[in-house]
Amino acid sequence: MGSGGGRPGEIGRRGTRRPYNAATGVPAHAQYRCAQAAGPASSRRQPVPEAGPVTMPDFTALIIGCGTMGSATARLVSEDARFKQIVVADRDLRRAELLARSLEGPATAIELDCRRDDQVLHSLTGISVVLNTTGPFSRDTLSLMRTVIEAGVPYADINDDVETLQSVFESEYLDSLAKHRGVGVLPGLGASPGQTNVLARHLAGRMDSVEEVRFFMVNDATYRSEAVWRHRLALFGEPALLYDCGRWTQVPAMLEFQDVAFPAPWGSIRCYTVGLETVSIPQSLKGLRHASLWRGFSDPATTSMLKTLIDAGLASQEPLEVGGVSLTPAAMTAAVLAKMQPGEDGPEPGRLPRQVRVKGFRGGGPAELTMTYSFPPGDIALATASCLVVGAGLLVDRELPSPGVFPPEAMDPAPFMWDMESRGVHFRLEDSASTRT
Repeated sequence: MGSGGGRPGEIGRRGTRRPYNAATGVPAHAQYRCAQAAGPASSRRQPVPEAGPVTMPDFTALIIGCGTMGSATARLVSEDARFKQIVVADRDLRRAELLARSLEGPATAIELDCRRDDQVLHSLTGISVVLNTTGPFSRDTLSLMRTVIEAGVPYADINDDVETLQSVFESEYLDSLAKHRGVGVLPGLGASPGQTNVLARHLAGRMDSVEEVRFFMVNDATYRSEAVWRHRLALFGEPALLYDCGRWTQVPAMLEFQDVAFPAPWGSIRCYTVGLETVSIPQSLKGLRHASLWRGFSDPATTSMLKTLIDAGLASQEPLEVGGVSLTPAAMTAAVLAKMQPGEDGPEPGRLPRQVRVKGFRGGGPAELTMTYSFPPGDIALATASCLVVGAGLLVDRELPSPGVFPPEAMDPAPFMWDMESRGVHFRLEDSASTRT
């Protein structure tokens, strides 16, 4: 099940078993984070000392990107008592300044083009951890990571680009550099990949061996910004990478689907296979035969519309000349879809289900575990940002197994799941023999 020692399913490259608190079942190294997570969201989270005075750490986080995800990350970091200072960076200085002024704690805004190594290096003075939220992620991300790691600064991001993540996790150079500089690196630490990986590890830890992992995500059909539609067209419109029969393969865009039976109140939702963002799972779960990611929408009409557009070639990234102007069908489609607002009589956005299914063997026989979870309605960036901020805490507290580049599933699930519960996430675990909540 992997190189980590200890209980079954404690996986990850270079992983080591961490001590557990026998009374709570929570890893000892997670107690500090757990105490923070129990506090109110509206104030800085304070640890609960067990005995004697507590000396608070004094860290500075650099958050790259001041869009939706960067703003959510900055708000959560400002609530974390570890961080006494926040630096928010964006190519648009005005946007960074607006975000800095909106935060409750000390915050500084800087102008930064993360493609410029000299600017990145200059921005790292006095920084304890870099949190990269700016997309779309590409090969340029590896250059940014190299600059940060060479400077000896821990790094985490919300990278969800399949090809880029494969390059990151396959890079012996980045891993060796991180070890040499003595820093931890956590790529792909968002909702998916990120929380999905962590929950897969949690379920794998309850099995003797795992043969199959499937991830199911339901998107909010009411969230319609142009950037989101661009991302969706890229997700659904490209051939889907999956791991099947112990090898990597591809299927055409929106060809394979499953009508997934979610628990009440959601019912059946059609989900299509998309690129496996959790690309590190086959390497981490030894003996795995299948891993795939499936996505759908809360509104079936949105799913049908998206398939029609993709089948018609309107998600293509190939530029066309229209009236002397070069643009891609995907860019045009995203701009049009962003203008189409849902009707006033439509349902209010509610909780959206996500699910991780693990099949394998336990106690000498076949077994299947299914974890369904959902965030409270509201800020859809919360899931992504909260996972990244938990990772930031692990990095500055030096709670990784060792320096190096690690996938999300190499981390202990406890701090992440505790944080999710503290933010109102509902979990429902079902197994092949019984169901419990």
